[in-house]
This record gives sequence, C-alpha cells and structure tokens, in this order.
Amino acid sequence: MLALWAEMNLVLADEFRDGNVPAQKEPLRVAQRAFQGLPPTVQEYYFRGDSACWEKELLNWLRDEKRADGPQGLITFGISVRMTPNLKKHIERLPDSLWKPYREDSEAVRECADVLNYWPEDEGRPEGAGALRYLAIRVRKRQGQLFADGSEVKHFAVASNQWNWAAERLLDWQREKAARLRRCTTC
Repeated sequence: MLALWAEMNLVLADEFRDGNVPAQKEPLRVAQRAFQGLPPTVQEYYFRGDSACWEKELLNWLRDEKRADGPQGLITFGISVRMTPNLKKHIERLPDSLWKPYREDSEAVRECADVLNYWPEDEGRPEGAGALRYLAIRVRKRQGQLFADGSEVKHFAVASNQWNWAAERLLDWQREKAARLRRCTTC
C-alpha cells in the first residue's frame, strides 16, 4: 500500500504486504502515517483513493474533523465505492435526464450523475459529519457492442464530502490518483 503526496510526487508512507492480505485491510494505518509525514506548512488536506480505501474506519477518520492521530479540520476526499447490489439498483433507476456527458473515446461513452437520495444501510458517520455525495459513472460501448461479460453498460461510483465542485471536476480529480502514480519514476 502506497500513500503519495501528489503535488510533490513524494511517497509519504508505504506498507509492504503479503500477497494473501486483502487490499482493503487497515488502510487507516497508512493514511495516518502519510498525514503525519506532511510538514506543518500544509494547511489544506485532500485524500483520494481506490475502492480498497472504501473501509469504515478510514472513512470515519477522514470525516471526523477532530480526528485522533491526524490533522484537525476538513480533509476533502474522493474514494471509489465498491458496487453493492443496492447501490447498483439505485444507479440503474436514475432517470436519463440526470446523466451528463463525462468522457468519450473511440471505444466507449462515459456519463456521470449525482446519485440522489442514496443512503447506504450501514453508513454510520461521526457526530457532526454531513452526508456523503455519491457520483455514478455509466460506461457504454459504442455501436451497441457488449462488454466481455455480455452486459451493455458498466457502472462505477465515487463517494466524497465535496459538494461544491461540478461532478466532472470531482471525478477528474479523484481518477487522477492512478495517473500520478504511473508518472512516478522513482517508485
């Protein structure tokens, strides 16, 4: 597991794990070490992660502005959500009028939408923490082609505590996490 300070292209924390350790096991420990490794001059905090970071302890820690073992105040985050049957059903029920163009290439069309009125059953949140914003991504192949599993459409979701950015901006920022790591030549 690797925590990268994207603006400085600097690894702040890492943890080598055996191959049989699930990716979502205890990401909080690495996140805490990463934030503790930042210099005191850093005043704004952001966290973006893939679905391995969709873990209750880490989410609660990020959402708690009086968190232990980390900076006080807001940490803006965007984390890929593991797709549950309930979330998928909710996304599939979104009307076409909510979907906005997101990205296109020669293979697929991607659209995004805010997932309104979605509350996961198990979302326990720290006292005073606001609701999460869920954004859905819908991917469709061009020319009516099917995906390898035979489906016509694929869905993905991102959760965030950032409500002021346009959906496209938030998704671009959150998805950039992988591009930053690929550009790191010293890793």
